[in-house]
Amino acid sequence: MLVQKDLDSILDLFYDGVIITDRDGTIVKVNKAYQRFVGKTAKELIGADIRSTAGIKIHSNESSTFKVLKEKRPVTIMQRAVNENGYKEFMTTGMPMFNDQNEVEFVVNCVRDMTELNELKRHLSKMERINQNYLEEIKTLKQQQANESGLVVRSKVMLDVKDAAAKVASVDSPVMLRGESGVGKEVIAKYIHRNSKRAKGAFIKVNCGAIPASLMESEFFGYERGAFTGAGKEGKPGFFELADKGTLFLDEIGDMPLDLQVKLLRVLEEQEFRRVGGVKTIRSDVRIIAATNQELEEMVSQKVFRKDLYYRLQVYPILIPPLRERKEEIPFFIEHFLQRYQEKNAIQIQITQEAIQMLCQYDWPGNIRELLNVLERMAISSPNGEILPEHLPREIFGILGKIIPKSFQEEVELFEFQGMKRALVLHKSTRKAARALQMSQPTFVRKLKQYDKKYKSDPNTDR
Repeated sequence: MLVQKDLDSILDLFYDGVIITDRDGTIVKVNKAYQRFVGKTAKELIGADIRSTAGIKIHSNESSTFKVLKEKRPVTIMQRAVNENGYKEFMTTGMPMFNDQNEVEFVVNCVRDMTELNELKRHLSKMERINQNYLEEIKTLKQQQANESGLVVRSKVMLDVKDAAAKVASVDSPVMLRGESGVGKEVIAKYIHRNSKRAKGAFIKVNCGAIPASLMESEFFGYERGAFTGAGKEGKPGFFELADKGTLFLDEIGDMPLDLQVKLLRVLEEQEFRRVGGVKTIRSDVRIIAATNQELEEMVSQKVFRKDLYYRLQVYPILIPPLRERKEEIPFFIEHFLQRYQEKNAIQIQITQEAIQMLCQYDWPGNIRELLNVLERMAISSPNGEILPEHLPREIFGILGKIIPKSFQEEVELFEFQGMKRALVLHKSTRKAARALQMSQPTFVRKLKQYDKKYKSDPNTDR
């Protein structure tokens, strides 16, 4: 049978504080944990009134002991006690002990110090906010990086291109990017470089079609002082030196003269070269990415492009499809361009859905380069910061007028008209309806009047 000493020992094992009072609120027993909480001994506490300063100096209007005595049921309350070190938070659960007459004889209070737990919760909450901020920053940086590179991937064919580029990025094999002019070969080249182990090195772009043949060798391999008439006094490093430990992007490789093709092949195979007029051998640690819009196979058969260099560069070919084969990406290119245009020029610019739909119908023979050129032209010329169909360049608008059936345009307009009318009924005002459709109120009112005048007698407008 348990004796009083055993019961005291059991209570002292509890991590929570235990304080027992009688029906008058007089303290009859406390364990060591509670003594530790209040900084007093059992001798000082036992016999004192719970309402006196003998216990925890609670700054609260509630007392668990007297709430239990009043309601005759277990209660749990949160309390805060102030001490010289600040304050502590306690969760106190009071439980009644009844006698044979069903009267509360004693109240047993279990007191748990919540200060550390709440501090831990606050710390975890703070860490979660910090982590969330980091995640947002990482997301922003990734978005900025994507925006800076201009890489917009929303179609199956371009997802395949991106996957292929990601696979080859981890190795140093030469890459040949094929595709029409303006499809984004340089963007893919930068993506490969940025995701490779050479990302911290330089990315040097060389347009092989823009360098005079007489200067190509000195531009690629550099020259020593006095190497030729007009050479700089200190000499000059070439592209291969500048791109050391990095990537050399050879754009329009098909325009490289045959004699330089021989020297390029030698550098690729031996990984060393000499400057023009120099005798010192320089090691070359450069990753080559080449690009062309020409039919190299035909050029090889005509002997205007070396077969051995062709095979050396064609280790990992990636074909980038023209924009007309991935028109679903056009709205995203438009969004991407307008966002960058707004950030660069600190102005607001919008484009209507009709203008986007019309741009999506055009085949864009100049690909992304032509699209961005047209968007910039419209952004500059459009009044009130809104690009409308009538702002499209005449040459494109004229072509679109021939290729888009009138019935299709009318279907588009009717669809928008119906949506605008439903929004107006739902939101009760043009301002709220315009906001719901993400357009300005003046544009909403202007279109509504235009469509109402054009289609008000058409029975299909409410279909």
